[in-house]
Amino acid sequence: MTYFKCRPIWELEAGVERALALSVNPEAVKRISTSCDMFKRRDKFTQEATSEHSETLAKIHEETFSHDWEADYKDGKTPSVYRPIFMCGRVQGQFLKSLVSMQRAKRILEVGLFTGYGALSMAEALPELARDSPHAKKIRVEIGPALETLKRLGEDGERFDMVFLDGDKKDYIEAIKMVFDGPLLNEGATVLIDNAYVEGSAYCPSDNNPLAHELLETLKSRPHLHRIEESSDRVKFINGLLIDDAVTNLSE
Repeated sequence: MTYFKCRPIWELEAGVERALALSVNPEAVKRISTSCDMFKRRDKFTQEATSEHSETLAKIHEETFSHDWEADYKDGKTPSVYRPIFMCGRVQGQFLKSLVSMQRAKRILEVGLFTGYGALSMAEALPELARDSPHAKKIRVEIGPALETLKRLGEDGERFDMVFLDGDKKDYIEAIKMVFDGPLLNEGATVLIDNAYVEGSAYCPSDNNPLAHELLETLKSRPHLHRIEESSDRVKFINGLLIDDAVTNLSE
């Protein structure tokens, strides 16, 4: 099992180290340590309760963690040192796969691709009538600036049942506007926004990172995302859901 530390655990562990260095009351240190342990046990339980990934996804997972990303950066192959934790992982991958299945999606747009774990997780759940061959051939990769690609896809008449935003965070606000205000969504579509907490910046004022709050205001400024709308031909309900760091789920 691969365990990723979230922001609160970093802070708790730092607090334990500081408390031990200052010889703080042992009972207080014990309580903080117990809090850290509870986070880890919770994540361990979640991992153990989550379905195993396919053989191909397991291979992608293993190769992502064994690859020498620092060498790629030194050789000029990447703009920065990529980290394995950029990959969504088994729990999030199975979550995405479940949503695709429940949504009965036939066309999915993922904005931002690392080693393809998330894309393949979702592709594995596409229904038979959407398949033209084995899973990998259900994936078409578009290389280029995300916002320009979104604009072109909309102009070309491309429509999607699910959109997963997981690209450059600086493009999030504009991408959300293009997705919700443009023609990209089919009726009843689901939009997922990854890393909505921006590694804790949403609830850590000392970070002085406005992105999470700009994201919040962008979503709050669209009243139709938070209500039931009735018309003569359909009932529409869109709601938000946050998990982990965090996938924001907006289902129409």
